[in-house]
Amino acid sequence: MKREKPIFAETFFSLGKNRITQSMYFYYYDTSKIYYNLMKTGAIRGELDSIQSNLQRYIDEDTLHINENLTRMVIDSADVLFRDNDPLFPILSFQVLSTPYSLSTESFNEVHLYAKPEKIPYSAISCWFTCGYILKVESNSFFRTNDIQQNVTFYLTKNEIVGDHERIFIQYS
Repeated sequence: MKREKPIFAETFFSLGKNRITQSMYFYYYDTSKIYYNLMKTGAIRGELDSIQSNLQRYIDEDTLHINENLTRMVIDSADVLFRDNDPLFPILSFQVLSTPYSLSTESFNEVHLYAKPEKIPYSAISCWFTCGYILKVESNSFFRTNDIQQNVTFYLTKNEIVGDHERIFIQYS
């Protein structure tokens, strides 16, 4: 029986002029040292492949449009790390790439993400780093933009219902 518990997640999106790169980190408290033992025995690759496949299914349930064009996100790699080399605190890491798209320099650009609403069992942050100026953000979650309007961070609390429609409007030059 697995006893690991997710305790926090963070996601970083880097919105470039023709591709999004995303880094996802899931932090766990693992009293049974499941991930550590899988690393020691060499069985971690099979476990990561299985987790990656399941996570890809969740990602595929969401829709992401850049300027009304469907953009698909695909997991490129997965890894397990340990916070401070402590086997009780594994971090599952995923690198995700988008299919290509084009940003407009003539008018604003819209990033529209739709995810089925769900309750999250841990706190999380999601940061978008843009190659332009953020004009407007629409979201049900609490968020802040930085002083120069190039980054937006969404703060999600444990048991919060997340998902639905989120939009970021960007001027790219």
